[in-house]
Amino acid sequence: MRIAYCTNVRLPNERAHGHQVARVCDALVKLGHEVEIIAPQRCDNPVKNDFWTFHDVDRRVRLTYTSSFDGIACRLTPGLLGLSLTTWSYLHYARHKLLEGKYDLLYTRTPEILPMLLTTKIPVILELHKLPRYHKKLFVRRCSRCKLVICLTSPMRKELLSWGAPEENIIVEPDAVDLRRFVALNVSRQIHLPANVGSAVTIGYAGQLESMGLSKGIPELLAAFAILRRTHPSAQLMLAGPRAPRDALMHRIKASPGVTYRGFLPHDQIPSFLSVCRVLVYPAPASNHPFYTRDTSPLKLFEYMASKKPIIT
Repeated sequence: MRIAYCTNVRLPNERAHGHQVARVCDALVKLGHEVEIIAPQRCDNPVKNDFWTFHDVDRRVRLTYTSSFDGIACRLTPGLLGLSLTTWSYLHYARHKLLEGKYDLLYTRTPEILPMLLTTKIPVILELHKLPRYHKKLFVRRCSRCKLVICLTSPMRKELLSWGAPEENIIVEPDAVDLRRFVALNVSRQIHLPANVGSAVTIGYAGQLESMGLSKGIPELLAAFAILRRTHPSAQLMLAGPRAPRDALMHRIKASPGVTYRGFLPHDQIPSFLSVCRVLVYPAPASNHPFYTRDTSPLKLFEYMASKKPIIT
């Protein structure tokens, strides 16, 4: 099939959603499909490598940038206004591109662009990573017009069905990991460790320090590690991930004894990072927020399991 993967996110992208988009498209190509990603042109991308090199993606995956307005980089359109204008511009140019192409299927993980995709009359697959808080009946009507709706978790599917969504076109497909990266670690890509890491008990965390304005449990992890250090002063904690938006959290990380912040690591270095840790942690905080109780399927947990290390979560 000829598939257009439609996304309004910046590509390449150092965050988990960019990596997930890349892996899905890579897998679709390896299944024999033709895949073209349609994404907005962004002027302020901090990633300087090209999409295929940065994400280690099959070069048969095509990437087309729409000639859309980058309101996020424009000083005259700050914040939400810039984001809204960028999205509107993307929708306008992407729709023209889709109508000109002869695509068999449209694929997206972005519910915000679903209304535009449905106007093309091309079959749509919607991959859900969260459910909306408002306008649930309207969302259900849109889901019922999709060829397939993929929920990341079983609780998400159960919630969507309780809203009245049709059961026959809603499936559950959790996140996953490419095991080949863990079976054969590339020695040339091994990370350089701090001098004090070696025989000590090394605890590792690889992932975002905050996500969508929500905590990933790093403050709880730092507090627990401080308690551990009282009886195990040689213990080490290594954190790898993009810098947190809040400076206060970054200051706390850097001021904590025994804690090493590795910064962002390319995904091909994650297996090596995990391999030198004795224990891996995912410290999601106790919360009733749907992100934790219903929607999340952390890529890091699948990577942790692939590394065959003890996991505390």
